[in-house]
Amino acid sequence: MNNPTSTYRIQFHNEFTFSDFERIIPYLAKLGIKTIYASPIFEAMPGSQHGYDVVNSQRLNPEIGTEKQLRAISQQLTELQISWLQDIVPNHMAYHPRNPWLMDVLEKGQLSPYASFFDIDWNSPHHHGRLMVPFLGTPLDEAIDAGELRVAYESDRFVFTYQNTLYPLHLRSYASILQADKRIDTSLVQPLLDQINKLGKVTDTSDYAQDHAEFLETLTRRMKEKPVNDYVEKELTAVNASPDCLRDIADEQVYRLCQFSETDTQINYRRFFTVNSLICLNIQNRDVFDAVHQLPKALFEAGIFHGMRVDHIDGLYDPVRYLEHLRKLAGEEAYIVVEKILQNNEELPSDWPIQGATGYAYLSMVNNLFTRTKSQQVFTQFYRELLGEKQAVHQELQDKKAYILHQHMRGELDNLYHLFLELRLIDKNRLDKLSRGLLKSSIGEFLIQCPVYRFYGNQMPLGQSESEAVNAIFDRIRAQKPNLTPAVDLLAEAILTKPQEGNDDYQERALRFYQRCMQFTGPLTAKGVEDTLMYTYNRFIGHDEVGDSPEYFGMTTDEFHQKMLDRQANWPLALNATSTHDTKRGEDVRSRLNVLTDLADEWIEEVRAWQQLNRSANENGPDSNDEYFIYQTLVGAYPMPGSEEEADFPDRLDEYLLKALREAKRFSTHDAPNEAYEEATMAFARTLLDKRRSFWHRFEPFFRRIADLGIINSLAQVVLKCSCPGLPDVYQGSELWNLSLVDPDNRRPVDFEQRQRWLDELMGESTPDLVAKLWQHRYDGRIKLWLIHTLLTERNQQMGLFTSGQYVPLEVEGAFKQHVLAFARQLEQLWYVVVVPLGPAQLCRDQQTDVLTLNWEDTRIILPGDAPGSWENRLDKASGTTKNGLKVGELFRSLPLAVLKLE
Repeated sequence: MNNPTSTYRIQFHNEFTFSDFERIIPYLAKLGIKTIYASPIFEAMPGSQHGYDVVNSQRLNPEIGTEKQLRAISQQLTELQISWLQDIVPNHMAYHPRNPWLMDVLEKGQLSPYASFFDIDWNSPHHHGRLMVPFLGTPLDEAIDAGELRVAYESDRFVFTYQNTLYPLHLRSYASILQADKRIDTSLVQPLLDQINKLGKVTDTSDYAQDHAEFLETLTRRMKEKPVNDYVEKELTAVNASPDCLRDIADEQVYRLCQFSETDTQINYRRFFTVNSLICLNIQNRDVFDAVHQLPKALFEAGIFHGMRVDHIDGLYDPVRYLEHLRKLAGEEAYIVVEKILQNNEELPSDWPIQGATGYAYLSMVNNLFTRTKSQQVFTQFYRELLGEKQAVHQELQDKKAYILHQHMRGELDNLYHLFLELRLIDKNRLDKLSRGLLKSSIGEFLIQCPVYRFYGNQMPLGQSESEAVNAIFDRIRAQKPNLTPAVDLLAEAILTKPQEGNDDYQERALRFYQRCMQFTGPLTAKGVEDTLMYTYNRFIGHDEVGDSPEYFGMTTDEFHQKMLDRQANWPLALNATSTHDTKRGEDVRSRLNVLTDLADEWIEEVRAWQQLNRSANENGPDSNDEYFIYQTLVGAYPMPGSEEEADFPDRLDEYLLKALREAKRFSTHDAPNEAYEEATMAFARTLLDKRRSFWHRFEPFFRRIADLGIINSLAQVVLKCSCPGLPDVYQGSELWNLSLVDPDNRRPVDFEQRQRWLDELMGESTPDLVAKLWQHRYDGRIKLWLIHTLLTERNQQMGLFTSGQYVPLEVEGAFKQHVLAFARQLEQLWYVVVVPLGPAQLCRDQQTDVLTLNWEDTRIILPGDAPGSWENRLDKASGTTKNGLKVGELFRSLPLAVLKLE
């Protein structure tokens, strides 16, 4: 089994290519990285900054580089013993003219060999076998009347042109175009018309593809003849001069051009979340699986790829079977992780043939560890006072999911309703007694009430635990909406009761409906929670994070220890992520925000004072909820004191607030922006940054304290990431302070030259003086870079211990035991002890001192009786004995962190 040891996430795009990456390989090797974790590198939409909008999975993205370059990079990495973990996208592709498979479908319809590749409902009662192309800014008739939609001869075929986009025309429209002007004699192109007529009778997919290609070759050859070219130009002029002719040609297509907003109410293809421009694949079909994974398979066989990260596993029809096929393709030695968000103490399915998930669950655990649970009541009470009577966050979660379903996914719900009828799961006479609305509403509530992103049962009847979970959903619906009970009873019968009767055909049909529902519970939750609730429920935005939850507010050390014990037992090679390309805030923003929970009363006092100071500046600005959101954002994300990043922070904040307000969907949305409210909110935020105002004079000293204390949390987070069960993952650039906000802010260019220079300097300095120097200059981030390098070096030297060693929770005694987390990693006679502070802000305030001079009094760590007798702190080289335990005050003399090697 390939053990990546540690990973470094790289975001490839046209401004960071293979050539750029080659230049930083020596730096990453020095840092201690053992695996490159690459964003998708397959051909994507032009200018893509993330790579998840793939247009051709069988080709590398030419904007990034060539296969020759990739092979040369692979050779360099092999020499440095660095492996390659590749992000792949099996769920969807870009709905874009550069997608050759999809354009073939638009051109040929169900006669295209790729028609089954895409998750299209060709039998939708609303669309009559025509695929929606929802990219017009206005209804089709208006686009035609405005002259925005035209027919042209481009790329050796006839196409619709709209703005800068081309859509191929069906062959029958070639005849319409070539005969558009009835005044022109058609004898010049009659052979072409005869050929089109003959092709219209072909029904075999392979024959049609071959004959179609031959026709286009003929047309291309004939278009080189001036008489034919002139003839076609005249016909195109006639077509484009006639709105009625353009409408007729639009009606002839196997697709239907329409306004983008139509997909809120009806749709006949599955999309990624609610993104029209990403169309989903039928990856469960073996020919689709083989085609999509053709290039990854070849690169695995060539030894270039060593592992895969599977994007959006929850979108697949049958994730379990997909992973089984992927494991067979990649081999037993391949490292495979999945992007998976767990909720409500949900466990990753133990039967998946993978090494674990990509780290969102770990992020949540650490984030909650640094949140002081005792402050929950203070934060909740203040938030309720701020907004007036406020319903429970769990109910808000359900409401946001309902909003997304009924405002933006009505088409998906309608499709599920029709699928239920089509599959004949309940006797028609019984269905006729129910109103259409009642059954559809019940299916919608089933999606809304699902407590996790999805369930994974792939056979009927469902297993006992899953069956009980589904039954619990139905019980909740009956209790909350008793009027739906008759329809819910039928759903329960179809999914839970009748499959137990053993009828194979019925079980197959019931499973199809159930798994189809599961493909939409995930997108609904993601859009309702991640992209809505996390911008509206602002009690404490530190937990408004992917993988975390606004419902959570901290965990105890005992709970954290238990989760780490479970992690070591079940997923010791899963990723330990703290920042990703999808996180709402950088890891060091959250570390700062956690400090606010240490000083809850003081924080609330500050906010109230700020509200008073800014009352006059906010007469026409954001409401109290958004104002509170801005204050938390400023404390968490404002650049470190003296940082050069202060200069562009106002622009970054503007861009962030614009996105946040539209994602919240309270006063503004992406589709219908309220520019007046947006501008007023941004103007208010810019006013807060005016250092001449009284607000700034009060804000700055508080901010500096939080920044210093947040640094302690950040460094402790690094220590845990590198020593807890799992593999440390570094998101690009996060080896210095990561105070980024949601994308695209978290994908800004990284100054690798600076990092390389600083790392070289750090490697040349002696440890005793270095720690004090780094702390003195802590705002520049070198202390974090040094810590990551030090810990990765330690891991690389003791790989077995940190991968396979036991996780041993250690007891802490004394006056401040609740402010310390300690555990050991043990493998045979080798012991490491890790100690980090929890909530030191409160202690600093109580003792009126800084973190380095805290008096820890009698606080000490108790070691097991078989622990070795002496220790060395691998961070500052201090040493001592383990007699009578480990005194925290001794360990935290130069830095309030300890990674001890016991001997």
